[in-house]
Amino acid sequence: MAAIWAVLSAIGIALVAGMQIMPVIASAEAEIENRAFVLMTVASVPVLLLVVVPMVYAAVRFRARPDDPDGDGPPIHGHRSFERAWVGLSLVAVAGLAAYGSFGILEIRGSEPPVLEVKAIASQWKWQFEYPGTNVKAKELTLPMGQRVRIVITAKDVIHSFSVPAFGVKQDAVPGRETYFNVTPTFTGDYGAQCAELCGTGHTLMIVTVHVLEPADFAAWLASEQQMPDDS
Repeated sequence: MAAIWAVLSAIGIALVAGMQIMPVIASAEAEIENRAFVLMTVASVPVLLLVVVPMVYAAVRFRARPDDPDGDGPPIHGHRSFERAWVGLSLVAVAGLAAYGSFGILEIRGSEPPVLEVKAIASQWKWQFEYPGTNVKAKELTLPMGQRVRIVITAKDVIHSFSVPAFGVKQDAVPGRETYFNVTPTFTGDYGAQCAELCGTGHTLMIVTVHVLEPADFAAWLASEQQMPDDS
């Protein structure tokens, strides 16, 4: 049974160790989160098989015999050494995952100051993005690739939530408060963003596109937007 568990665990770990669990990874923060998901999946494989393999083994090895279909099995009084080992290993695993997650959170927060700040303002049922220091106000979010950006979020009416799945970020928009997250886009392209908090009958309409541009293209876009009249 131990040999079967070890072989199946090795096969399972090999199959999941190189997986990309998040469908799209378009930011440095999403990459950190995907690594955490992979680690937790790898850690769960031997734990799952430690339950499944003995269960299947017991069902086959101790099944009812044709000559004794109604007999009771022998009484089981536990195994102190196994129980201690199970609790000890579980404690070590949980503490290790907690430590890894804590370092991941610190890595996501980072110490590097953002090079750009954008305000995301939610209302029923739309988003507006403002670029402080300019007169730019936009209905869609445009960001430079490879640069750390702080998205400052607030709401005018009820609680909303700004979520960009490809960036691995989600933050509530709370009336009367400013919340924020930092993100570093790593690929150019267009990505979906949405309100992730039920906010009324038009909740499903709060979908916008996030455009990630090369830094030079972003600077050109920002300059061109400043020349345009504010029609928001």
